[in-house]
Amino acid sequence: MSTEGRQERDAKVGRILLWEGRVSRSRLIAEYGLSPIRASEWLRDFRESFPNWVAWDNKLKANLATSKAYSDAERATKASQPTISTMLVPYTLDAPGRPLSISWDFAHTSPRTFSRLNLAIVDRLRVKFLYCSMSNPELHERTIEPHSLLRAGRRWHVRGYCLQRKSFRDFVLGRMSKVQLLSEPSEVDITADNAWSTVLQVRLIAHPALSAAQQLVVRAEYFNGASARIESCRAALLNYMVQELMAATDVDRQVPPDYQLAVENTKECRPWLFMT
Repeated sequence: MSTEGRQERDAKVGRILLWEGRVSRSRLIAEYGLSPIRASEWLRDFRESFPNWVAWDNKLKANLATSKAYSDAERATKASQPTISTMLVPYTLDAPGRPLSISWDFAHTSPRTFSRLNLAIVDRLRVKFLYCSMSNPELHERTIEPHSLLRAGRRWHVRGYCLQRKSFRDFVLGRMSKVQLLSEPSEVDITADNAWSTVLQVRLIAHPALSAAQQLVVRAEYFNGASARIESCRAALLNYMVQELMAATDVDRQVPPDYQLAVENTKECRPWLFMT
């Protein structure tokens, strides 16, 4: 196996390790379609390349990411280490000859933070962290029982039950620090999260303040010529959807050219807009 091939395999194993918090033979088989023997070879070679990055957990039958793995990875962002840098990108890079997808992603997501939350969800554990927000910009402690990780727009969020606020909330990963898994089990019941369980049928139309000709342009671009488009959306995610699409929810105040789309069934959606 060439050095280049070995580095590519290590990068694939390392990406799972850093972003999910652990890597196992069964995980590699599921992700890359490897045979059990081949998956074992990949893990063996990775441990040889990065011996201080993994700690074997006999109960989970998996290699857990160590603190050194994350500290080394964070240092690699400032150095020219292509193998490790590849591990820090949780998506496929554009390649020559393929359509270019451009995203101005200003929100930094730490693999350490992401993996702690992922493990908390998978292993049903509580998680504690420091948080700041626009409404409360001073760092403060939160403890949650998370149930879902999601990317909405340009940012990653975690959804879960906040023990301080006694309600289900969204938290932006880029605003979290010092994330710590707790030993207390999570008793979160996802069905109790009403905003998450409620699925809305959002009816999108061309903004009624556009001229008839302009509305036809919008319909051709967004609705394949139809007069409207109906999208399913969890109520908890409605605000993210509306903001991402720049869809007006108040057509008298939110007008073209800033808004070309509008939510038609605002009465149905209104209770879920701009929730905390």
